[in-house]
Amino acid sequence: SSGINAEWPLRPGTAIRDYLLLGQGDFVHHFMDIIAADLNGPAKNLVTSTLQSKLETAQRASNAQYHHFEVVRRVRVIKLEESPGDIGWDVFTVDYDIDGPLAVIVNHDSRESYLCIFRMLWKAKRIEHSLGKVWGRAMMWRRTLPYLAEEIPPFRHLLNMICQRFQHFISQLQYYINFEVLECSWRALEEAVNTATDLDCIINAHKNFVNLVSERLMLDEQQKTLLASLYVVFKLIVEFISDFDRVSNWLKDQNLKREALSGGRRKPGNSNADENDGFATGLAKEVTTFNRYIENVDKVIRKFLDDVTKVSDDALGFLRLRIDFNEIYQTKLQPFSGTYITKTKSVVVGM
Repeated sequence: SSGINAEWPLRPGTAIRDYLLLGQGDFVHHFMDIIAADLNGPAKNLVTSTLQSKLETAQRASNAQYHHFEVVRRVRVIKLEESPGDIGWDVFTVDYDIDGPLAVIVNHDSRESYLCIFRMLWKAKRIEHSLGKVWGRAMMWRRTLPYLAEEIPPFRHLLNMICQRFQHFISQLQYYINFEVLECSWRALEEAVNTATDLDCIINAHKNFVNLVSERLMLDEQQKTLLASLYVVFKLIVEFISDFDRVSNWLKDQNLKREALSGGRRKPGNSNADENDGFATGLAKEVTTFNRYIENVDKVIRKFLDDVTKVSDDALGFLRLRIDFNEIYQTKLQPFSGTYITKTKSVVVGM
């Protein structure tokens, strides 16, 4: 038993927590930065060897470089079976090679469970990471879009309201995942391993850990409806991020068009010119598009919170309390109206 206890933290423990459970934050952030472009494309274009190389790059660029050699070399990228229309995010996962006696503890069933856990955590981390990028890019518009500077602040405010709603939800979900689920469960596992008197005690402790994490992450059979509600929220956020990327590119093109048409005859930000360049009509359409998120964001989150109340789990009950502690989702956001938008001269939106 002493030999098993001594080997546990060195090999599977570090890798499971830092890689499969995304505990190595600097590695995860850097890795997501350098593979996002690959995963945004069609799944059929993914090359596993390229992703593995980028994983190793992220290891060397983060504190993961200080992990034991046995840990680092066993972490590998896996591409799951793809379906028509899948993108890279849908088929990407990470695994850890375990062999020898420790495979008795982390057996095939456990590894399948870790695959499901990783994919759920990866979805949540992707959304948190992408929403942070959205907010940062929107804040840079005053500098990067000088020829639209007077027209876009109300539109940016609309995007920020939606983004803030999503960020609040995902930050509370991440707190729940990291502290209420993973940290507490991992500590209980470590205590059980350190006090184990035989191999069966460690096997049972690890099995209980995997089952508890799966249950509290809504991955067990009894909580399929709840997980489906959560993924509806995730899907809406991903759609918002995709629309934001699209509108950012459109605004960049419009700014270049304004700059070319001005020919130096007006300063950036002057809205007295170019009234017929089509920008007002285009921005009005974008406001209509993003008003759809104003209408849907609270609806899908309230549906998730309602489903949480049907589950008799104290940890999930605290998650609901954290997300809606001030009943923010009981107050519906109002879509942008023409009165507010027309504070800028160029945009007129009717309700």
